[in-house]
Amino acid sequence: MVEYRIILFPIFATISIIAAALLIALNWIFGLLFLILFVANSISSILVYLKFLFWPYKDMVDTSLVDIKEVEVPSSSEGEILKAVVIRAKNSNNKEKQPGILFHHGYTGHKEKNYHYIIPLALNGCTILAIDARGHGESVSKAFKMGDFAGVMADVKYEIDYLEKLDGVDKNKLMMVGHSMGAIATLSQGYLDKRLKKIVGMAGPNDLLAMFNRYSGKILNLTSIVLKFIARDVRKHVSEPLAIANEKISPKYSFKQGHPIPDKDRVYLVHCKEDNVVDFQESLSHKEQLNLPDENLLFLEKPERKYMNAHEFVGQSTIISSFLIKIANSLKD
Repeated sequence: MVEYRIILFPIFATISIIAAALLIALNWIFGLLFLILFVANSISSILVYLKFLFWPYKDMVDTSLVDIKEVEVPSSSEGEILKAVVIRAKNSNNKEKQPGILFHHGYTGHKEKNYHYIIPLALNGCTILAIDARGHGESVSKAFKMGDFAGVMADVKYEIDYLEKLDGVDKNKLMMVGHSMGAIATLSQGYLDKRLKKIVGMAGPNDLLAMFNRYSGKILNLTSIVLKFIARDVRKHVSEPLAIANEKISPKYSFKQGHPIPDKDRVYLVHCKEDNVVDFQESLSHKEQLNLPDENLLFLEKPERKYMNAHEFVGQSTIISSFLIKIANSLKD
C-alpha cells in the first residue's frame, strides 16, 4: 500500500517553496515600489520647499495693472544703498497724493516675496516702497550681511525718509508692514517713528533673545536648529553683548518707550497659531504688552502641520490682504 504522506510531502514542499518564492518576489516588488515612491515624494517635497524659498515671485503674481519702478534707498551705512521698488496702480492720478506703505520682508526673503500682498494694496490706492533689506535680495555687498539685524533696524529711518519724499505720497498717511524679521523692524523702529500712523507686524518676535534662549536646549528640533544659525549670525554683527543689542532690536523694549498715538489706533498683528518658527506666544506677548483690542488682530488657525507653511501664511494671502487693505483704508478717512 502506497504511503500517501510520502507522496504528498514533496507536493506540499514544492507548493510551499513556490508560495514562499512568490511572497518574496511580491515583497521585493512592493518594497521596491514603496522605496521608489518614498524617494520620489521626498525629492518632490524638497523641490517644492526650495521653489517656495527661491521661486521668482514677481513672475508668479500678475503685475500688469501696476507700475513697478526700481529705486535705490540710502542706508545707515555711509555710501551703501538698498535696492527697492516703488509700486503704484497704473490708473493712479499722479496729482492725487496716496497713503505710503513701507513693506519689509523676513529673514532670507526678498521684496518680491510679498507681491501677493503688495499688488492688492497698490490697486487699492496706495504707493508701496518694498525694500530688499541689507544682505538680502539685490541689497548684497561686502558691507551688507544677512544676519546684521542691528543694521536692518538702523536702516528703517532712512527708508521712511525716502518713502515720505516720494512723489504722490501723502507724508501724513504713512504705514509700515513687516513679516518675521521685517516685523521686528516694524514693531521696534517703526513703532518709535512718529511719522508712521499705522504699523502691522506679521509673525514677529516680542523678545528676540528670549526666543533664542527658549529653544537653546532643544537639540532634535528643526526650529531650534534654524534659530541657532540666526542667533549666531546676529551675534557676529553686533559690537556689544547680545543682551544689550537685543534691547535696541526687540519690540518689547520699544513698546516700553510708548508712542503719542494710542496703540489701539496704530498697532496691528497677524500670526498663525500653528507657527513653527516664531511661536504664536510672541504675538500674545505683543497683545498683552500693548493691550490691543481684538479688532487689531488677525490670528489664523491654519495652515498647520507642515513646517514653514504656517510661518509663511501659505494659502492665506486673500484674508491677509483684506486685513491690510482695511487698515490702509483707515488712513484715508
